[in-house]
Amino acid sequence: MKTNVTVQIYTGSFYAPDAHIDLTSLKAKFTKIYQKAHVECVMIGWNPNADISILKDFLKQHGTDVYLWLPVFSDWHEMAPLIGMDNLPVTQDYQAEKGERFEFGCPAHIKSIKNIKEIFEKKFRNDHYDGIFLDKIRFPSFISGLQPVLTCFCSYCRSLHGISEKIMTHGDENPLAITAYDRLHYHSEDKDIAQLFDYKAKVVTSSIADLHQYFREQGFKIGLDLFAPFLSWFVGQDYLSLAQYADFIKPMFYRETYAPAGLPYEIDKYATAFGDGLKMTEVRKRNLLNLLKTNEIDIDFINREIKDIRNQIGNVKLYAGIEVNYNEKIAPVKAPYIQENLKKMSGADGFAFSWDLCSTPDENLDAALECL
Repeated sequence: MKTNVTVQIYTGSFYAPDAHIDLTSLKAKFTKIYQKAHVECVMIGWNPNADISILKDFLKQHGTDVYLWLPVFSDWHEMAPLIGMDNLPVTQDYQAEKGERFEFGCPAHIKSIKNIKEIFEKKFRNDHYDGIFLDKIRFPSFISGLQPVLTCFCSYCRSLHGISEKIMTHGDENPLAITAYDRLHYHSEDKDIAQLFDYKAKVVTSSIADLHQYFREQGFKIGLDLFAPFLSWFVGQDYLSLAQYADFIKPMFYRETYAPAGLPYEIDKYATAFGDGLKMTEVRKRNLLNLLKTNEIDIDFINREIKDIRNQIGNVKLYAGIEVNYNEKIAPVKAPYIQENLKKMSGADGFAFSWDLCSTPDENLDAALECL
């Protein structure tokens, strides 16, 4: 029986110029993949100017569903701003390559969901997709520091959560007063911190429930892009709550990515967000690993995470997101790493070849296919 995989193709942002897609190269890559794996779906997005009609026809001829890869709370203009405790918009300054943005809007604001529906109606309504792959369904992580994480205090959120506006972090090795990590969730002994992060998870889930209903009524299947579980609490993602609104979920187990969602990158940004210098940064990293009951974020830890996800979400399909693309600066992925993931990672329904087949060298794809 062939291994199940999903594949991602990044065509550029909403506001990029016309995207050139090398159809010959992509068809050649998919021909290789079809020989070794069952491709359940391909997630393509999200430049509306990209001409992918020929590619879609090719994929459908092979029985593969095509999903629109759609960011929700980031990457589009006119977002409702996140507001900090000082009643001012927060600063988010990370700039990705290829024009992708990581400035997030408020998931609770009525404008956020309304606008993503309008974008779909105006730009993608007539493109005949089988499903929608919802990305960036979260609050910001620590990539721009602490301020974007301790949000949101806009008028909508103030009316909904009643959370203390004087949240104090603990300026030591455990700044969020975390006492334990279990069932994919951190517990904080600081009631204000705990309430804020619980609220954020409820807001994200509520918004995804709304989008799920909207897209499901139109006959679409739904996939969700999620942070690795041990990072998900920080950004307002509750696996148990979100999974009920998905046909499949894709945890991003990116151990070789030093960019948003990359495990080493996000850990570093968590550790540095609270200040106090290099020594305390290293202490915070070690303390976080101790809370996770591991010495490092390795395959054994990832397999434990997958097992915990399974125990929480039941029969929803789980595709483990692994990098196969290559980027010298942020994802210097090579064959041995890819093969380690495919040979040793266990418990998932299959793998998500992430995050862009267009940027995947032949040697990386060949290395992956050798293991299937």
